[in-house]
Amino acid sequence: MGQGEEFKTRDEPNVEIQERGEIFFFYRPKVNKEEAHSPDDVQRLYIVLRPESGENPVEEKQSSDSGKEGANKKRGGGTGKNIKANVDVEEVNIEKEPLLRFIVMGRKSLPDPSKRSRPYWGFVEMVTTNIDDIKTALKGGTLYIGTLYIQAKL
Repeated sequence: MGQGEEFKTRDEPNVEIQERGEIFFFYRPKVNKEEAHSPDDVQRLYIVLRPESGENPVEEKQSSDSGKEGANKKRGGGTGKNIKANVDVEEVNIEKEPLLRFIVMGRKSLPDPSKRSRPYWGFVEMVTTNIDDIKTALKGGTLYIGTLYIQAKL
């Protein structure tokens, strides 16, 4: 173990890179919180993946007329309730335009790699080439709840 010698304490992990690109992390703080200081202050965790061009510069994504993208477009001219199933597919050249995968995580923190047996989930809510669709999905909304109070007569 002199200078310049390499000593391995454990075996090399068997890792296969599926895709290279950028990862963006976003969180939504709980109601009435401006920012989160601990995991208890986080309402929801989001991840956005943006693959770089590599071996395969053409990727497939759902059609812009289906899923949440289609619902956002239909809201301008209709109710957006008749959302088509994600059976239509578009090809995207990721060298020319960005492909963004919007993932909603099931927990408020990322998994501990040492605890592999613990289940952890998230789901891809949207795959789009339009950055404004991601901004809209991340935008918070205001929900007004009206409560009807009827006094009981005795």
